[in-house]
Amino acid sequence: MSKTTAATRRQKTRHVPEGVDSQPRDVPREEEALRVSEERLRLANLELVQRVTDLDKMNSEARDSRRAALNLMEDAVKARQAIETLNKELRESEEALRGLNDKLEQRISELAQSEDRLRTLATELNLAEQRERKRLATELHDHLQQMLVLGKLTIGQGKRIAVGVPAYEQVLKKVDDIFSDALTYTRTLVSDLSPTVLRDHGLPAALQWLGTYMQKHNQLVTVTVPDDADLKLPEDQVILLFQFVRELLINSSKHAGTGEATVRMEQHDGLLRIDVRDEGAGFDLAAAAAARTSSGGISSKFGLFSIRERMRALGGSFDLKSAPGQGTTATLTLPVATRTQDSGLRTESSGKPIRSLSDRSVPALQQNATVRILLVDDHTLMRQGLRSIVSGYAHLEVVGEAGDGVEAVALVDQLDPDVVVMDINMPNMDGIEATRRIKAHHPSTVVIGLSVNQLFDTEERMKAAGAAVYLTKESAADVLCHAIDAAISHEGNRCSAQS
Repeated sequence: MSKTTAATRRQKTRHVPEGVDSQPRDVPREEEALRVSEERLRLANLELVQRVTDLDKMNSEARDSRRAALNLMEDAVKARQAIETLNKELRESEEALRGLNDKLEQRISELAQSEDRLRTLATELNLAEQRERKRLATELHDHLQQMLVLGKLTIGQGKRIAVGVPAYEQVLKKVDDIFSDALTYTRTLVSDLSPTVLRDHGLPAALQWLGTYMQKHNQLVTVTVPDDADLKLPEDQVILLFQFVRELLINSSKHAGTGEATVRMEQHDGLLRIDVRDEGAGFDLAAAAAARTSSGGISSKFGLFSIRERMRALGGSFDLKSAPGQGTTATLTLPVATRTQDSGLRTESSGKPIRSLSDRSVPALQQNATVRILLVDDHTLMRQGLRSIVSGYAHLEVVGEAGDGVEAVALVDQLDPDVVVMDINMPNMDGIEATRRIKAHHPSTVVIGLSVNQLFDTEERMKAAGAAVYLTKESAADVLCHAIDAAISHEGNRCSAQS
């Protein structure tokens, strides 16, 4: 408070109007109280100002919060609208996706059906090729080969007549050599088209034959098959499996670079497994698959892909393992049924055991006795040729002819011949089974096996059935008479005497 104000107050205090109590007052105390009041008023004013400021701030914050809340509400509305839009688009996308998925499944189903049809068509095409190969091979075997063999038999007869005439002997030898070359060539054709061993003896024997056949491709093949293999496979599966193994071996001979391979056939738990392996160069499976895909055509490995697809069509599988420098292993697996294996001695329908060859006795005929012969062959011309050979010897007599194994068994019961000249491959019943049945009931009857093809195991199987001798038909003109005399224990040589 200023000094002027204090003096003025003192003057007012001194000049008190009349009638007013002029008793002296406690000025310091009042001034102190006044100062306290002023201080309180100032503090209250400051507090009020502060509260107003705070209130303004709170109002500002409230306005900001309200504005933010309004913005949030607006954003929420927009977000909700966006979510609804997205949900709508999502539903539309899901519907479109379901439609595309249905179309994709339909296309996949159509593609699978197309693949199945293509596999079926490929298999049928392959089987049609194999059937045609078989038909051509059969035509060659049943007609051309038989005619060539008959020609050699005729030449053989002519050579015996021309003995002592060098000019005739030389000409007949040249003709005989021509027939021999033609016969060898037709055998090669038959083997390449449809091996007879596959048709007549089944897959295990055919694989063993294939091991020998691959020598023409300069490849040594070791074949291992079960001794008691008795497969029950449809003919088309047998043909295809054999073809697959041959393709794999030929592929190995071209690319492995070792000249060696192994084939192993096993049968376990209803599965037939054939492994074809070499220790050669090998190849990168992934690179080969990529090359086949990118080329869009037939690559060097297309045959492997074809085998896989055809095995799938058969209900089997094809597995291939290879790596550069580590060789290649191809595995064919196919479900099969098995026949009940025979134990011990084989038996006929009567149940009687067939005696072993060592138990059979073949008594010697008397020195001047006529040998009675039954000719068995499914080709009439061949029987005629054999008859002409036999008729050239005074001590041999043809007492009958049969066109298949069933007729042969019946005629042996009826005619009781001394010797049966038996063809191997015949309809209804082959020569091996017919020999087995004949020897079971007529142990003293001599059976001589004849075949136009010299198969690696046919002689063994024919002799196991009871045959005394096994000959090729082309050699019959020269050795049949001697084989008959040797088989019936004749002493001396009567084959030089002609009727």
